[in-house]
Amino acid sequence: MQNVRVTTLSDIAERMGISVNTVSRALRNCSDIGASTKAAVKKIADEMGYQPNKVASFMRTKKSNIIAVVISSLSNPFFSISLDFVFDYLTKKNYHPLIIVKKEGDLSVEEVVRCMQSGACGILTFIDLDEETADYCETYKIPVLLCGSRPRDERISAVYSDDNRCGKLVAQEAVSHGAKNPCYINGALSDLNNGRRNGFIKVLENAGIHCDSYEFDYEDREASAESIKKQIANNANDFIFCFNDEIATVMLKAFDADGGFKGEIFGVDGISKYLPYSRSVNSVGGNLQSIATRCGHILLEKVEKGDVKIVREVFPTEIILR
Repeated sequence: MQNVRVTTLSDIAERMGISVNTVSRALRNCSDIGASTKAAVKKIADEMGYQPNKVASFMRTKKSNIIAVVISSLSNPFFSISLDFVFDYLTKKNYHPLIIVKKEGDLSVEEVVRCMQSGACGILTFIDLDEETADYCETYKIPVLLCGSRPRDERISAVYSDDNRCGKLVAQEAVSHGAKNPCYINGALSDLNNGRRNGFIKVLENAGIHCDSYEFDYEDREASAESIKKQIANNANDFIFCFNDEIATVMLKAFDADGGFKGEIFGVDGISKYLPYSRSVNSVGGNLQSIATRCGHILLEKVEKGDVKIVREVFPTEIILR
């Protein structure tokens, strides 16, 4: 299948040597942009085949009950659990979810356009948006909500748990268990990962405890787990905090061959609370059902009522012991 190349605000800005914000405001006919600049921007946009009007027209005229739901993985149980709760809520409201999987990077303008052209009237994303995409959604009033993490752009609504607090709660567990050599296993490097790691390390530093850090490779899980296991043995780590329950479960399996890990292993999300058949692991997190349901409610408010106010809701977190 031939890749679709959609001209973006950034493409126009680069060609004209002006900012993305200026391009956006010119196309929106904002009063602080001069008439000559507006005309020049619109001329270049037409020459480059920029097609915002198709999306804008669709949003005005197409009556759709499809909600695009964007995730980064089909294997992570966090997504399957969250999707189950989201789908329950949306279907009860007579909406139909459309799953989009984007394994790497932020949600882009091209992908937002594809969602709209596929019939979606709103987007619930578990992946953050870059500045250009946030600007595009704002410009064309596309209902979008980020679930599970704090957006970098202040124009994006979101519902999430406090990841820094997650790390602090687990660090307090490490201190209370008398850990001397704890470690943190990173997931994909992101603000989400950094929040959990930094919260964990800060509490440990205040207690005078050093923390080792390791990198988990999702592309080669078993080999990565074995490599990290050897480093943990060499450094005599006695407490493990993983970016999520998925990594924690893989690490537990790796230690099984040696009779198990002698210290405590913690993850994030509390997966076994929702999947009783999954391997139980100590964890920390918020109520996934409440978060998913709240996300669905807020997004539909935006879709049905044209609610453009920015919503930021942070759910409480708690320790979940196996």
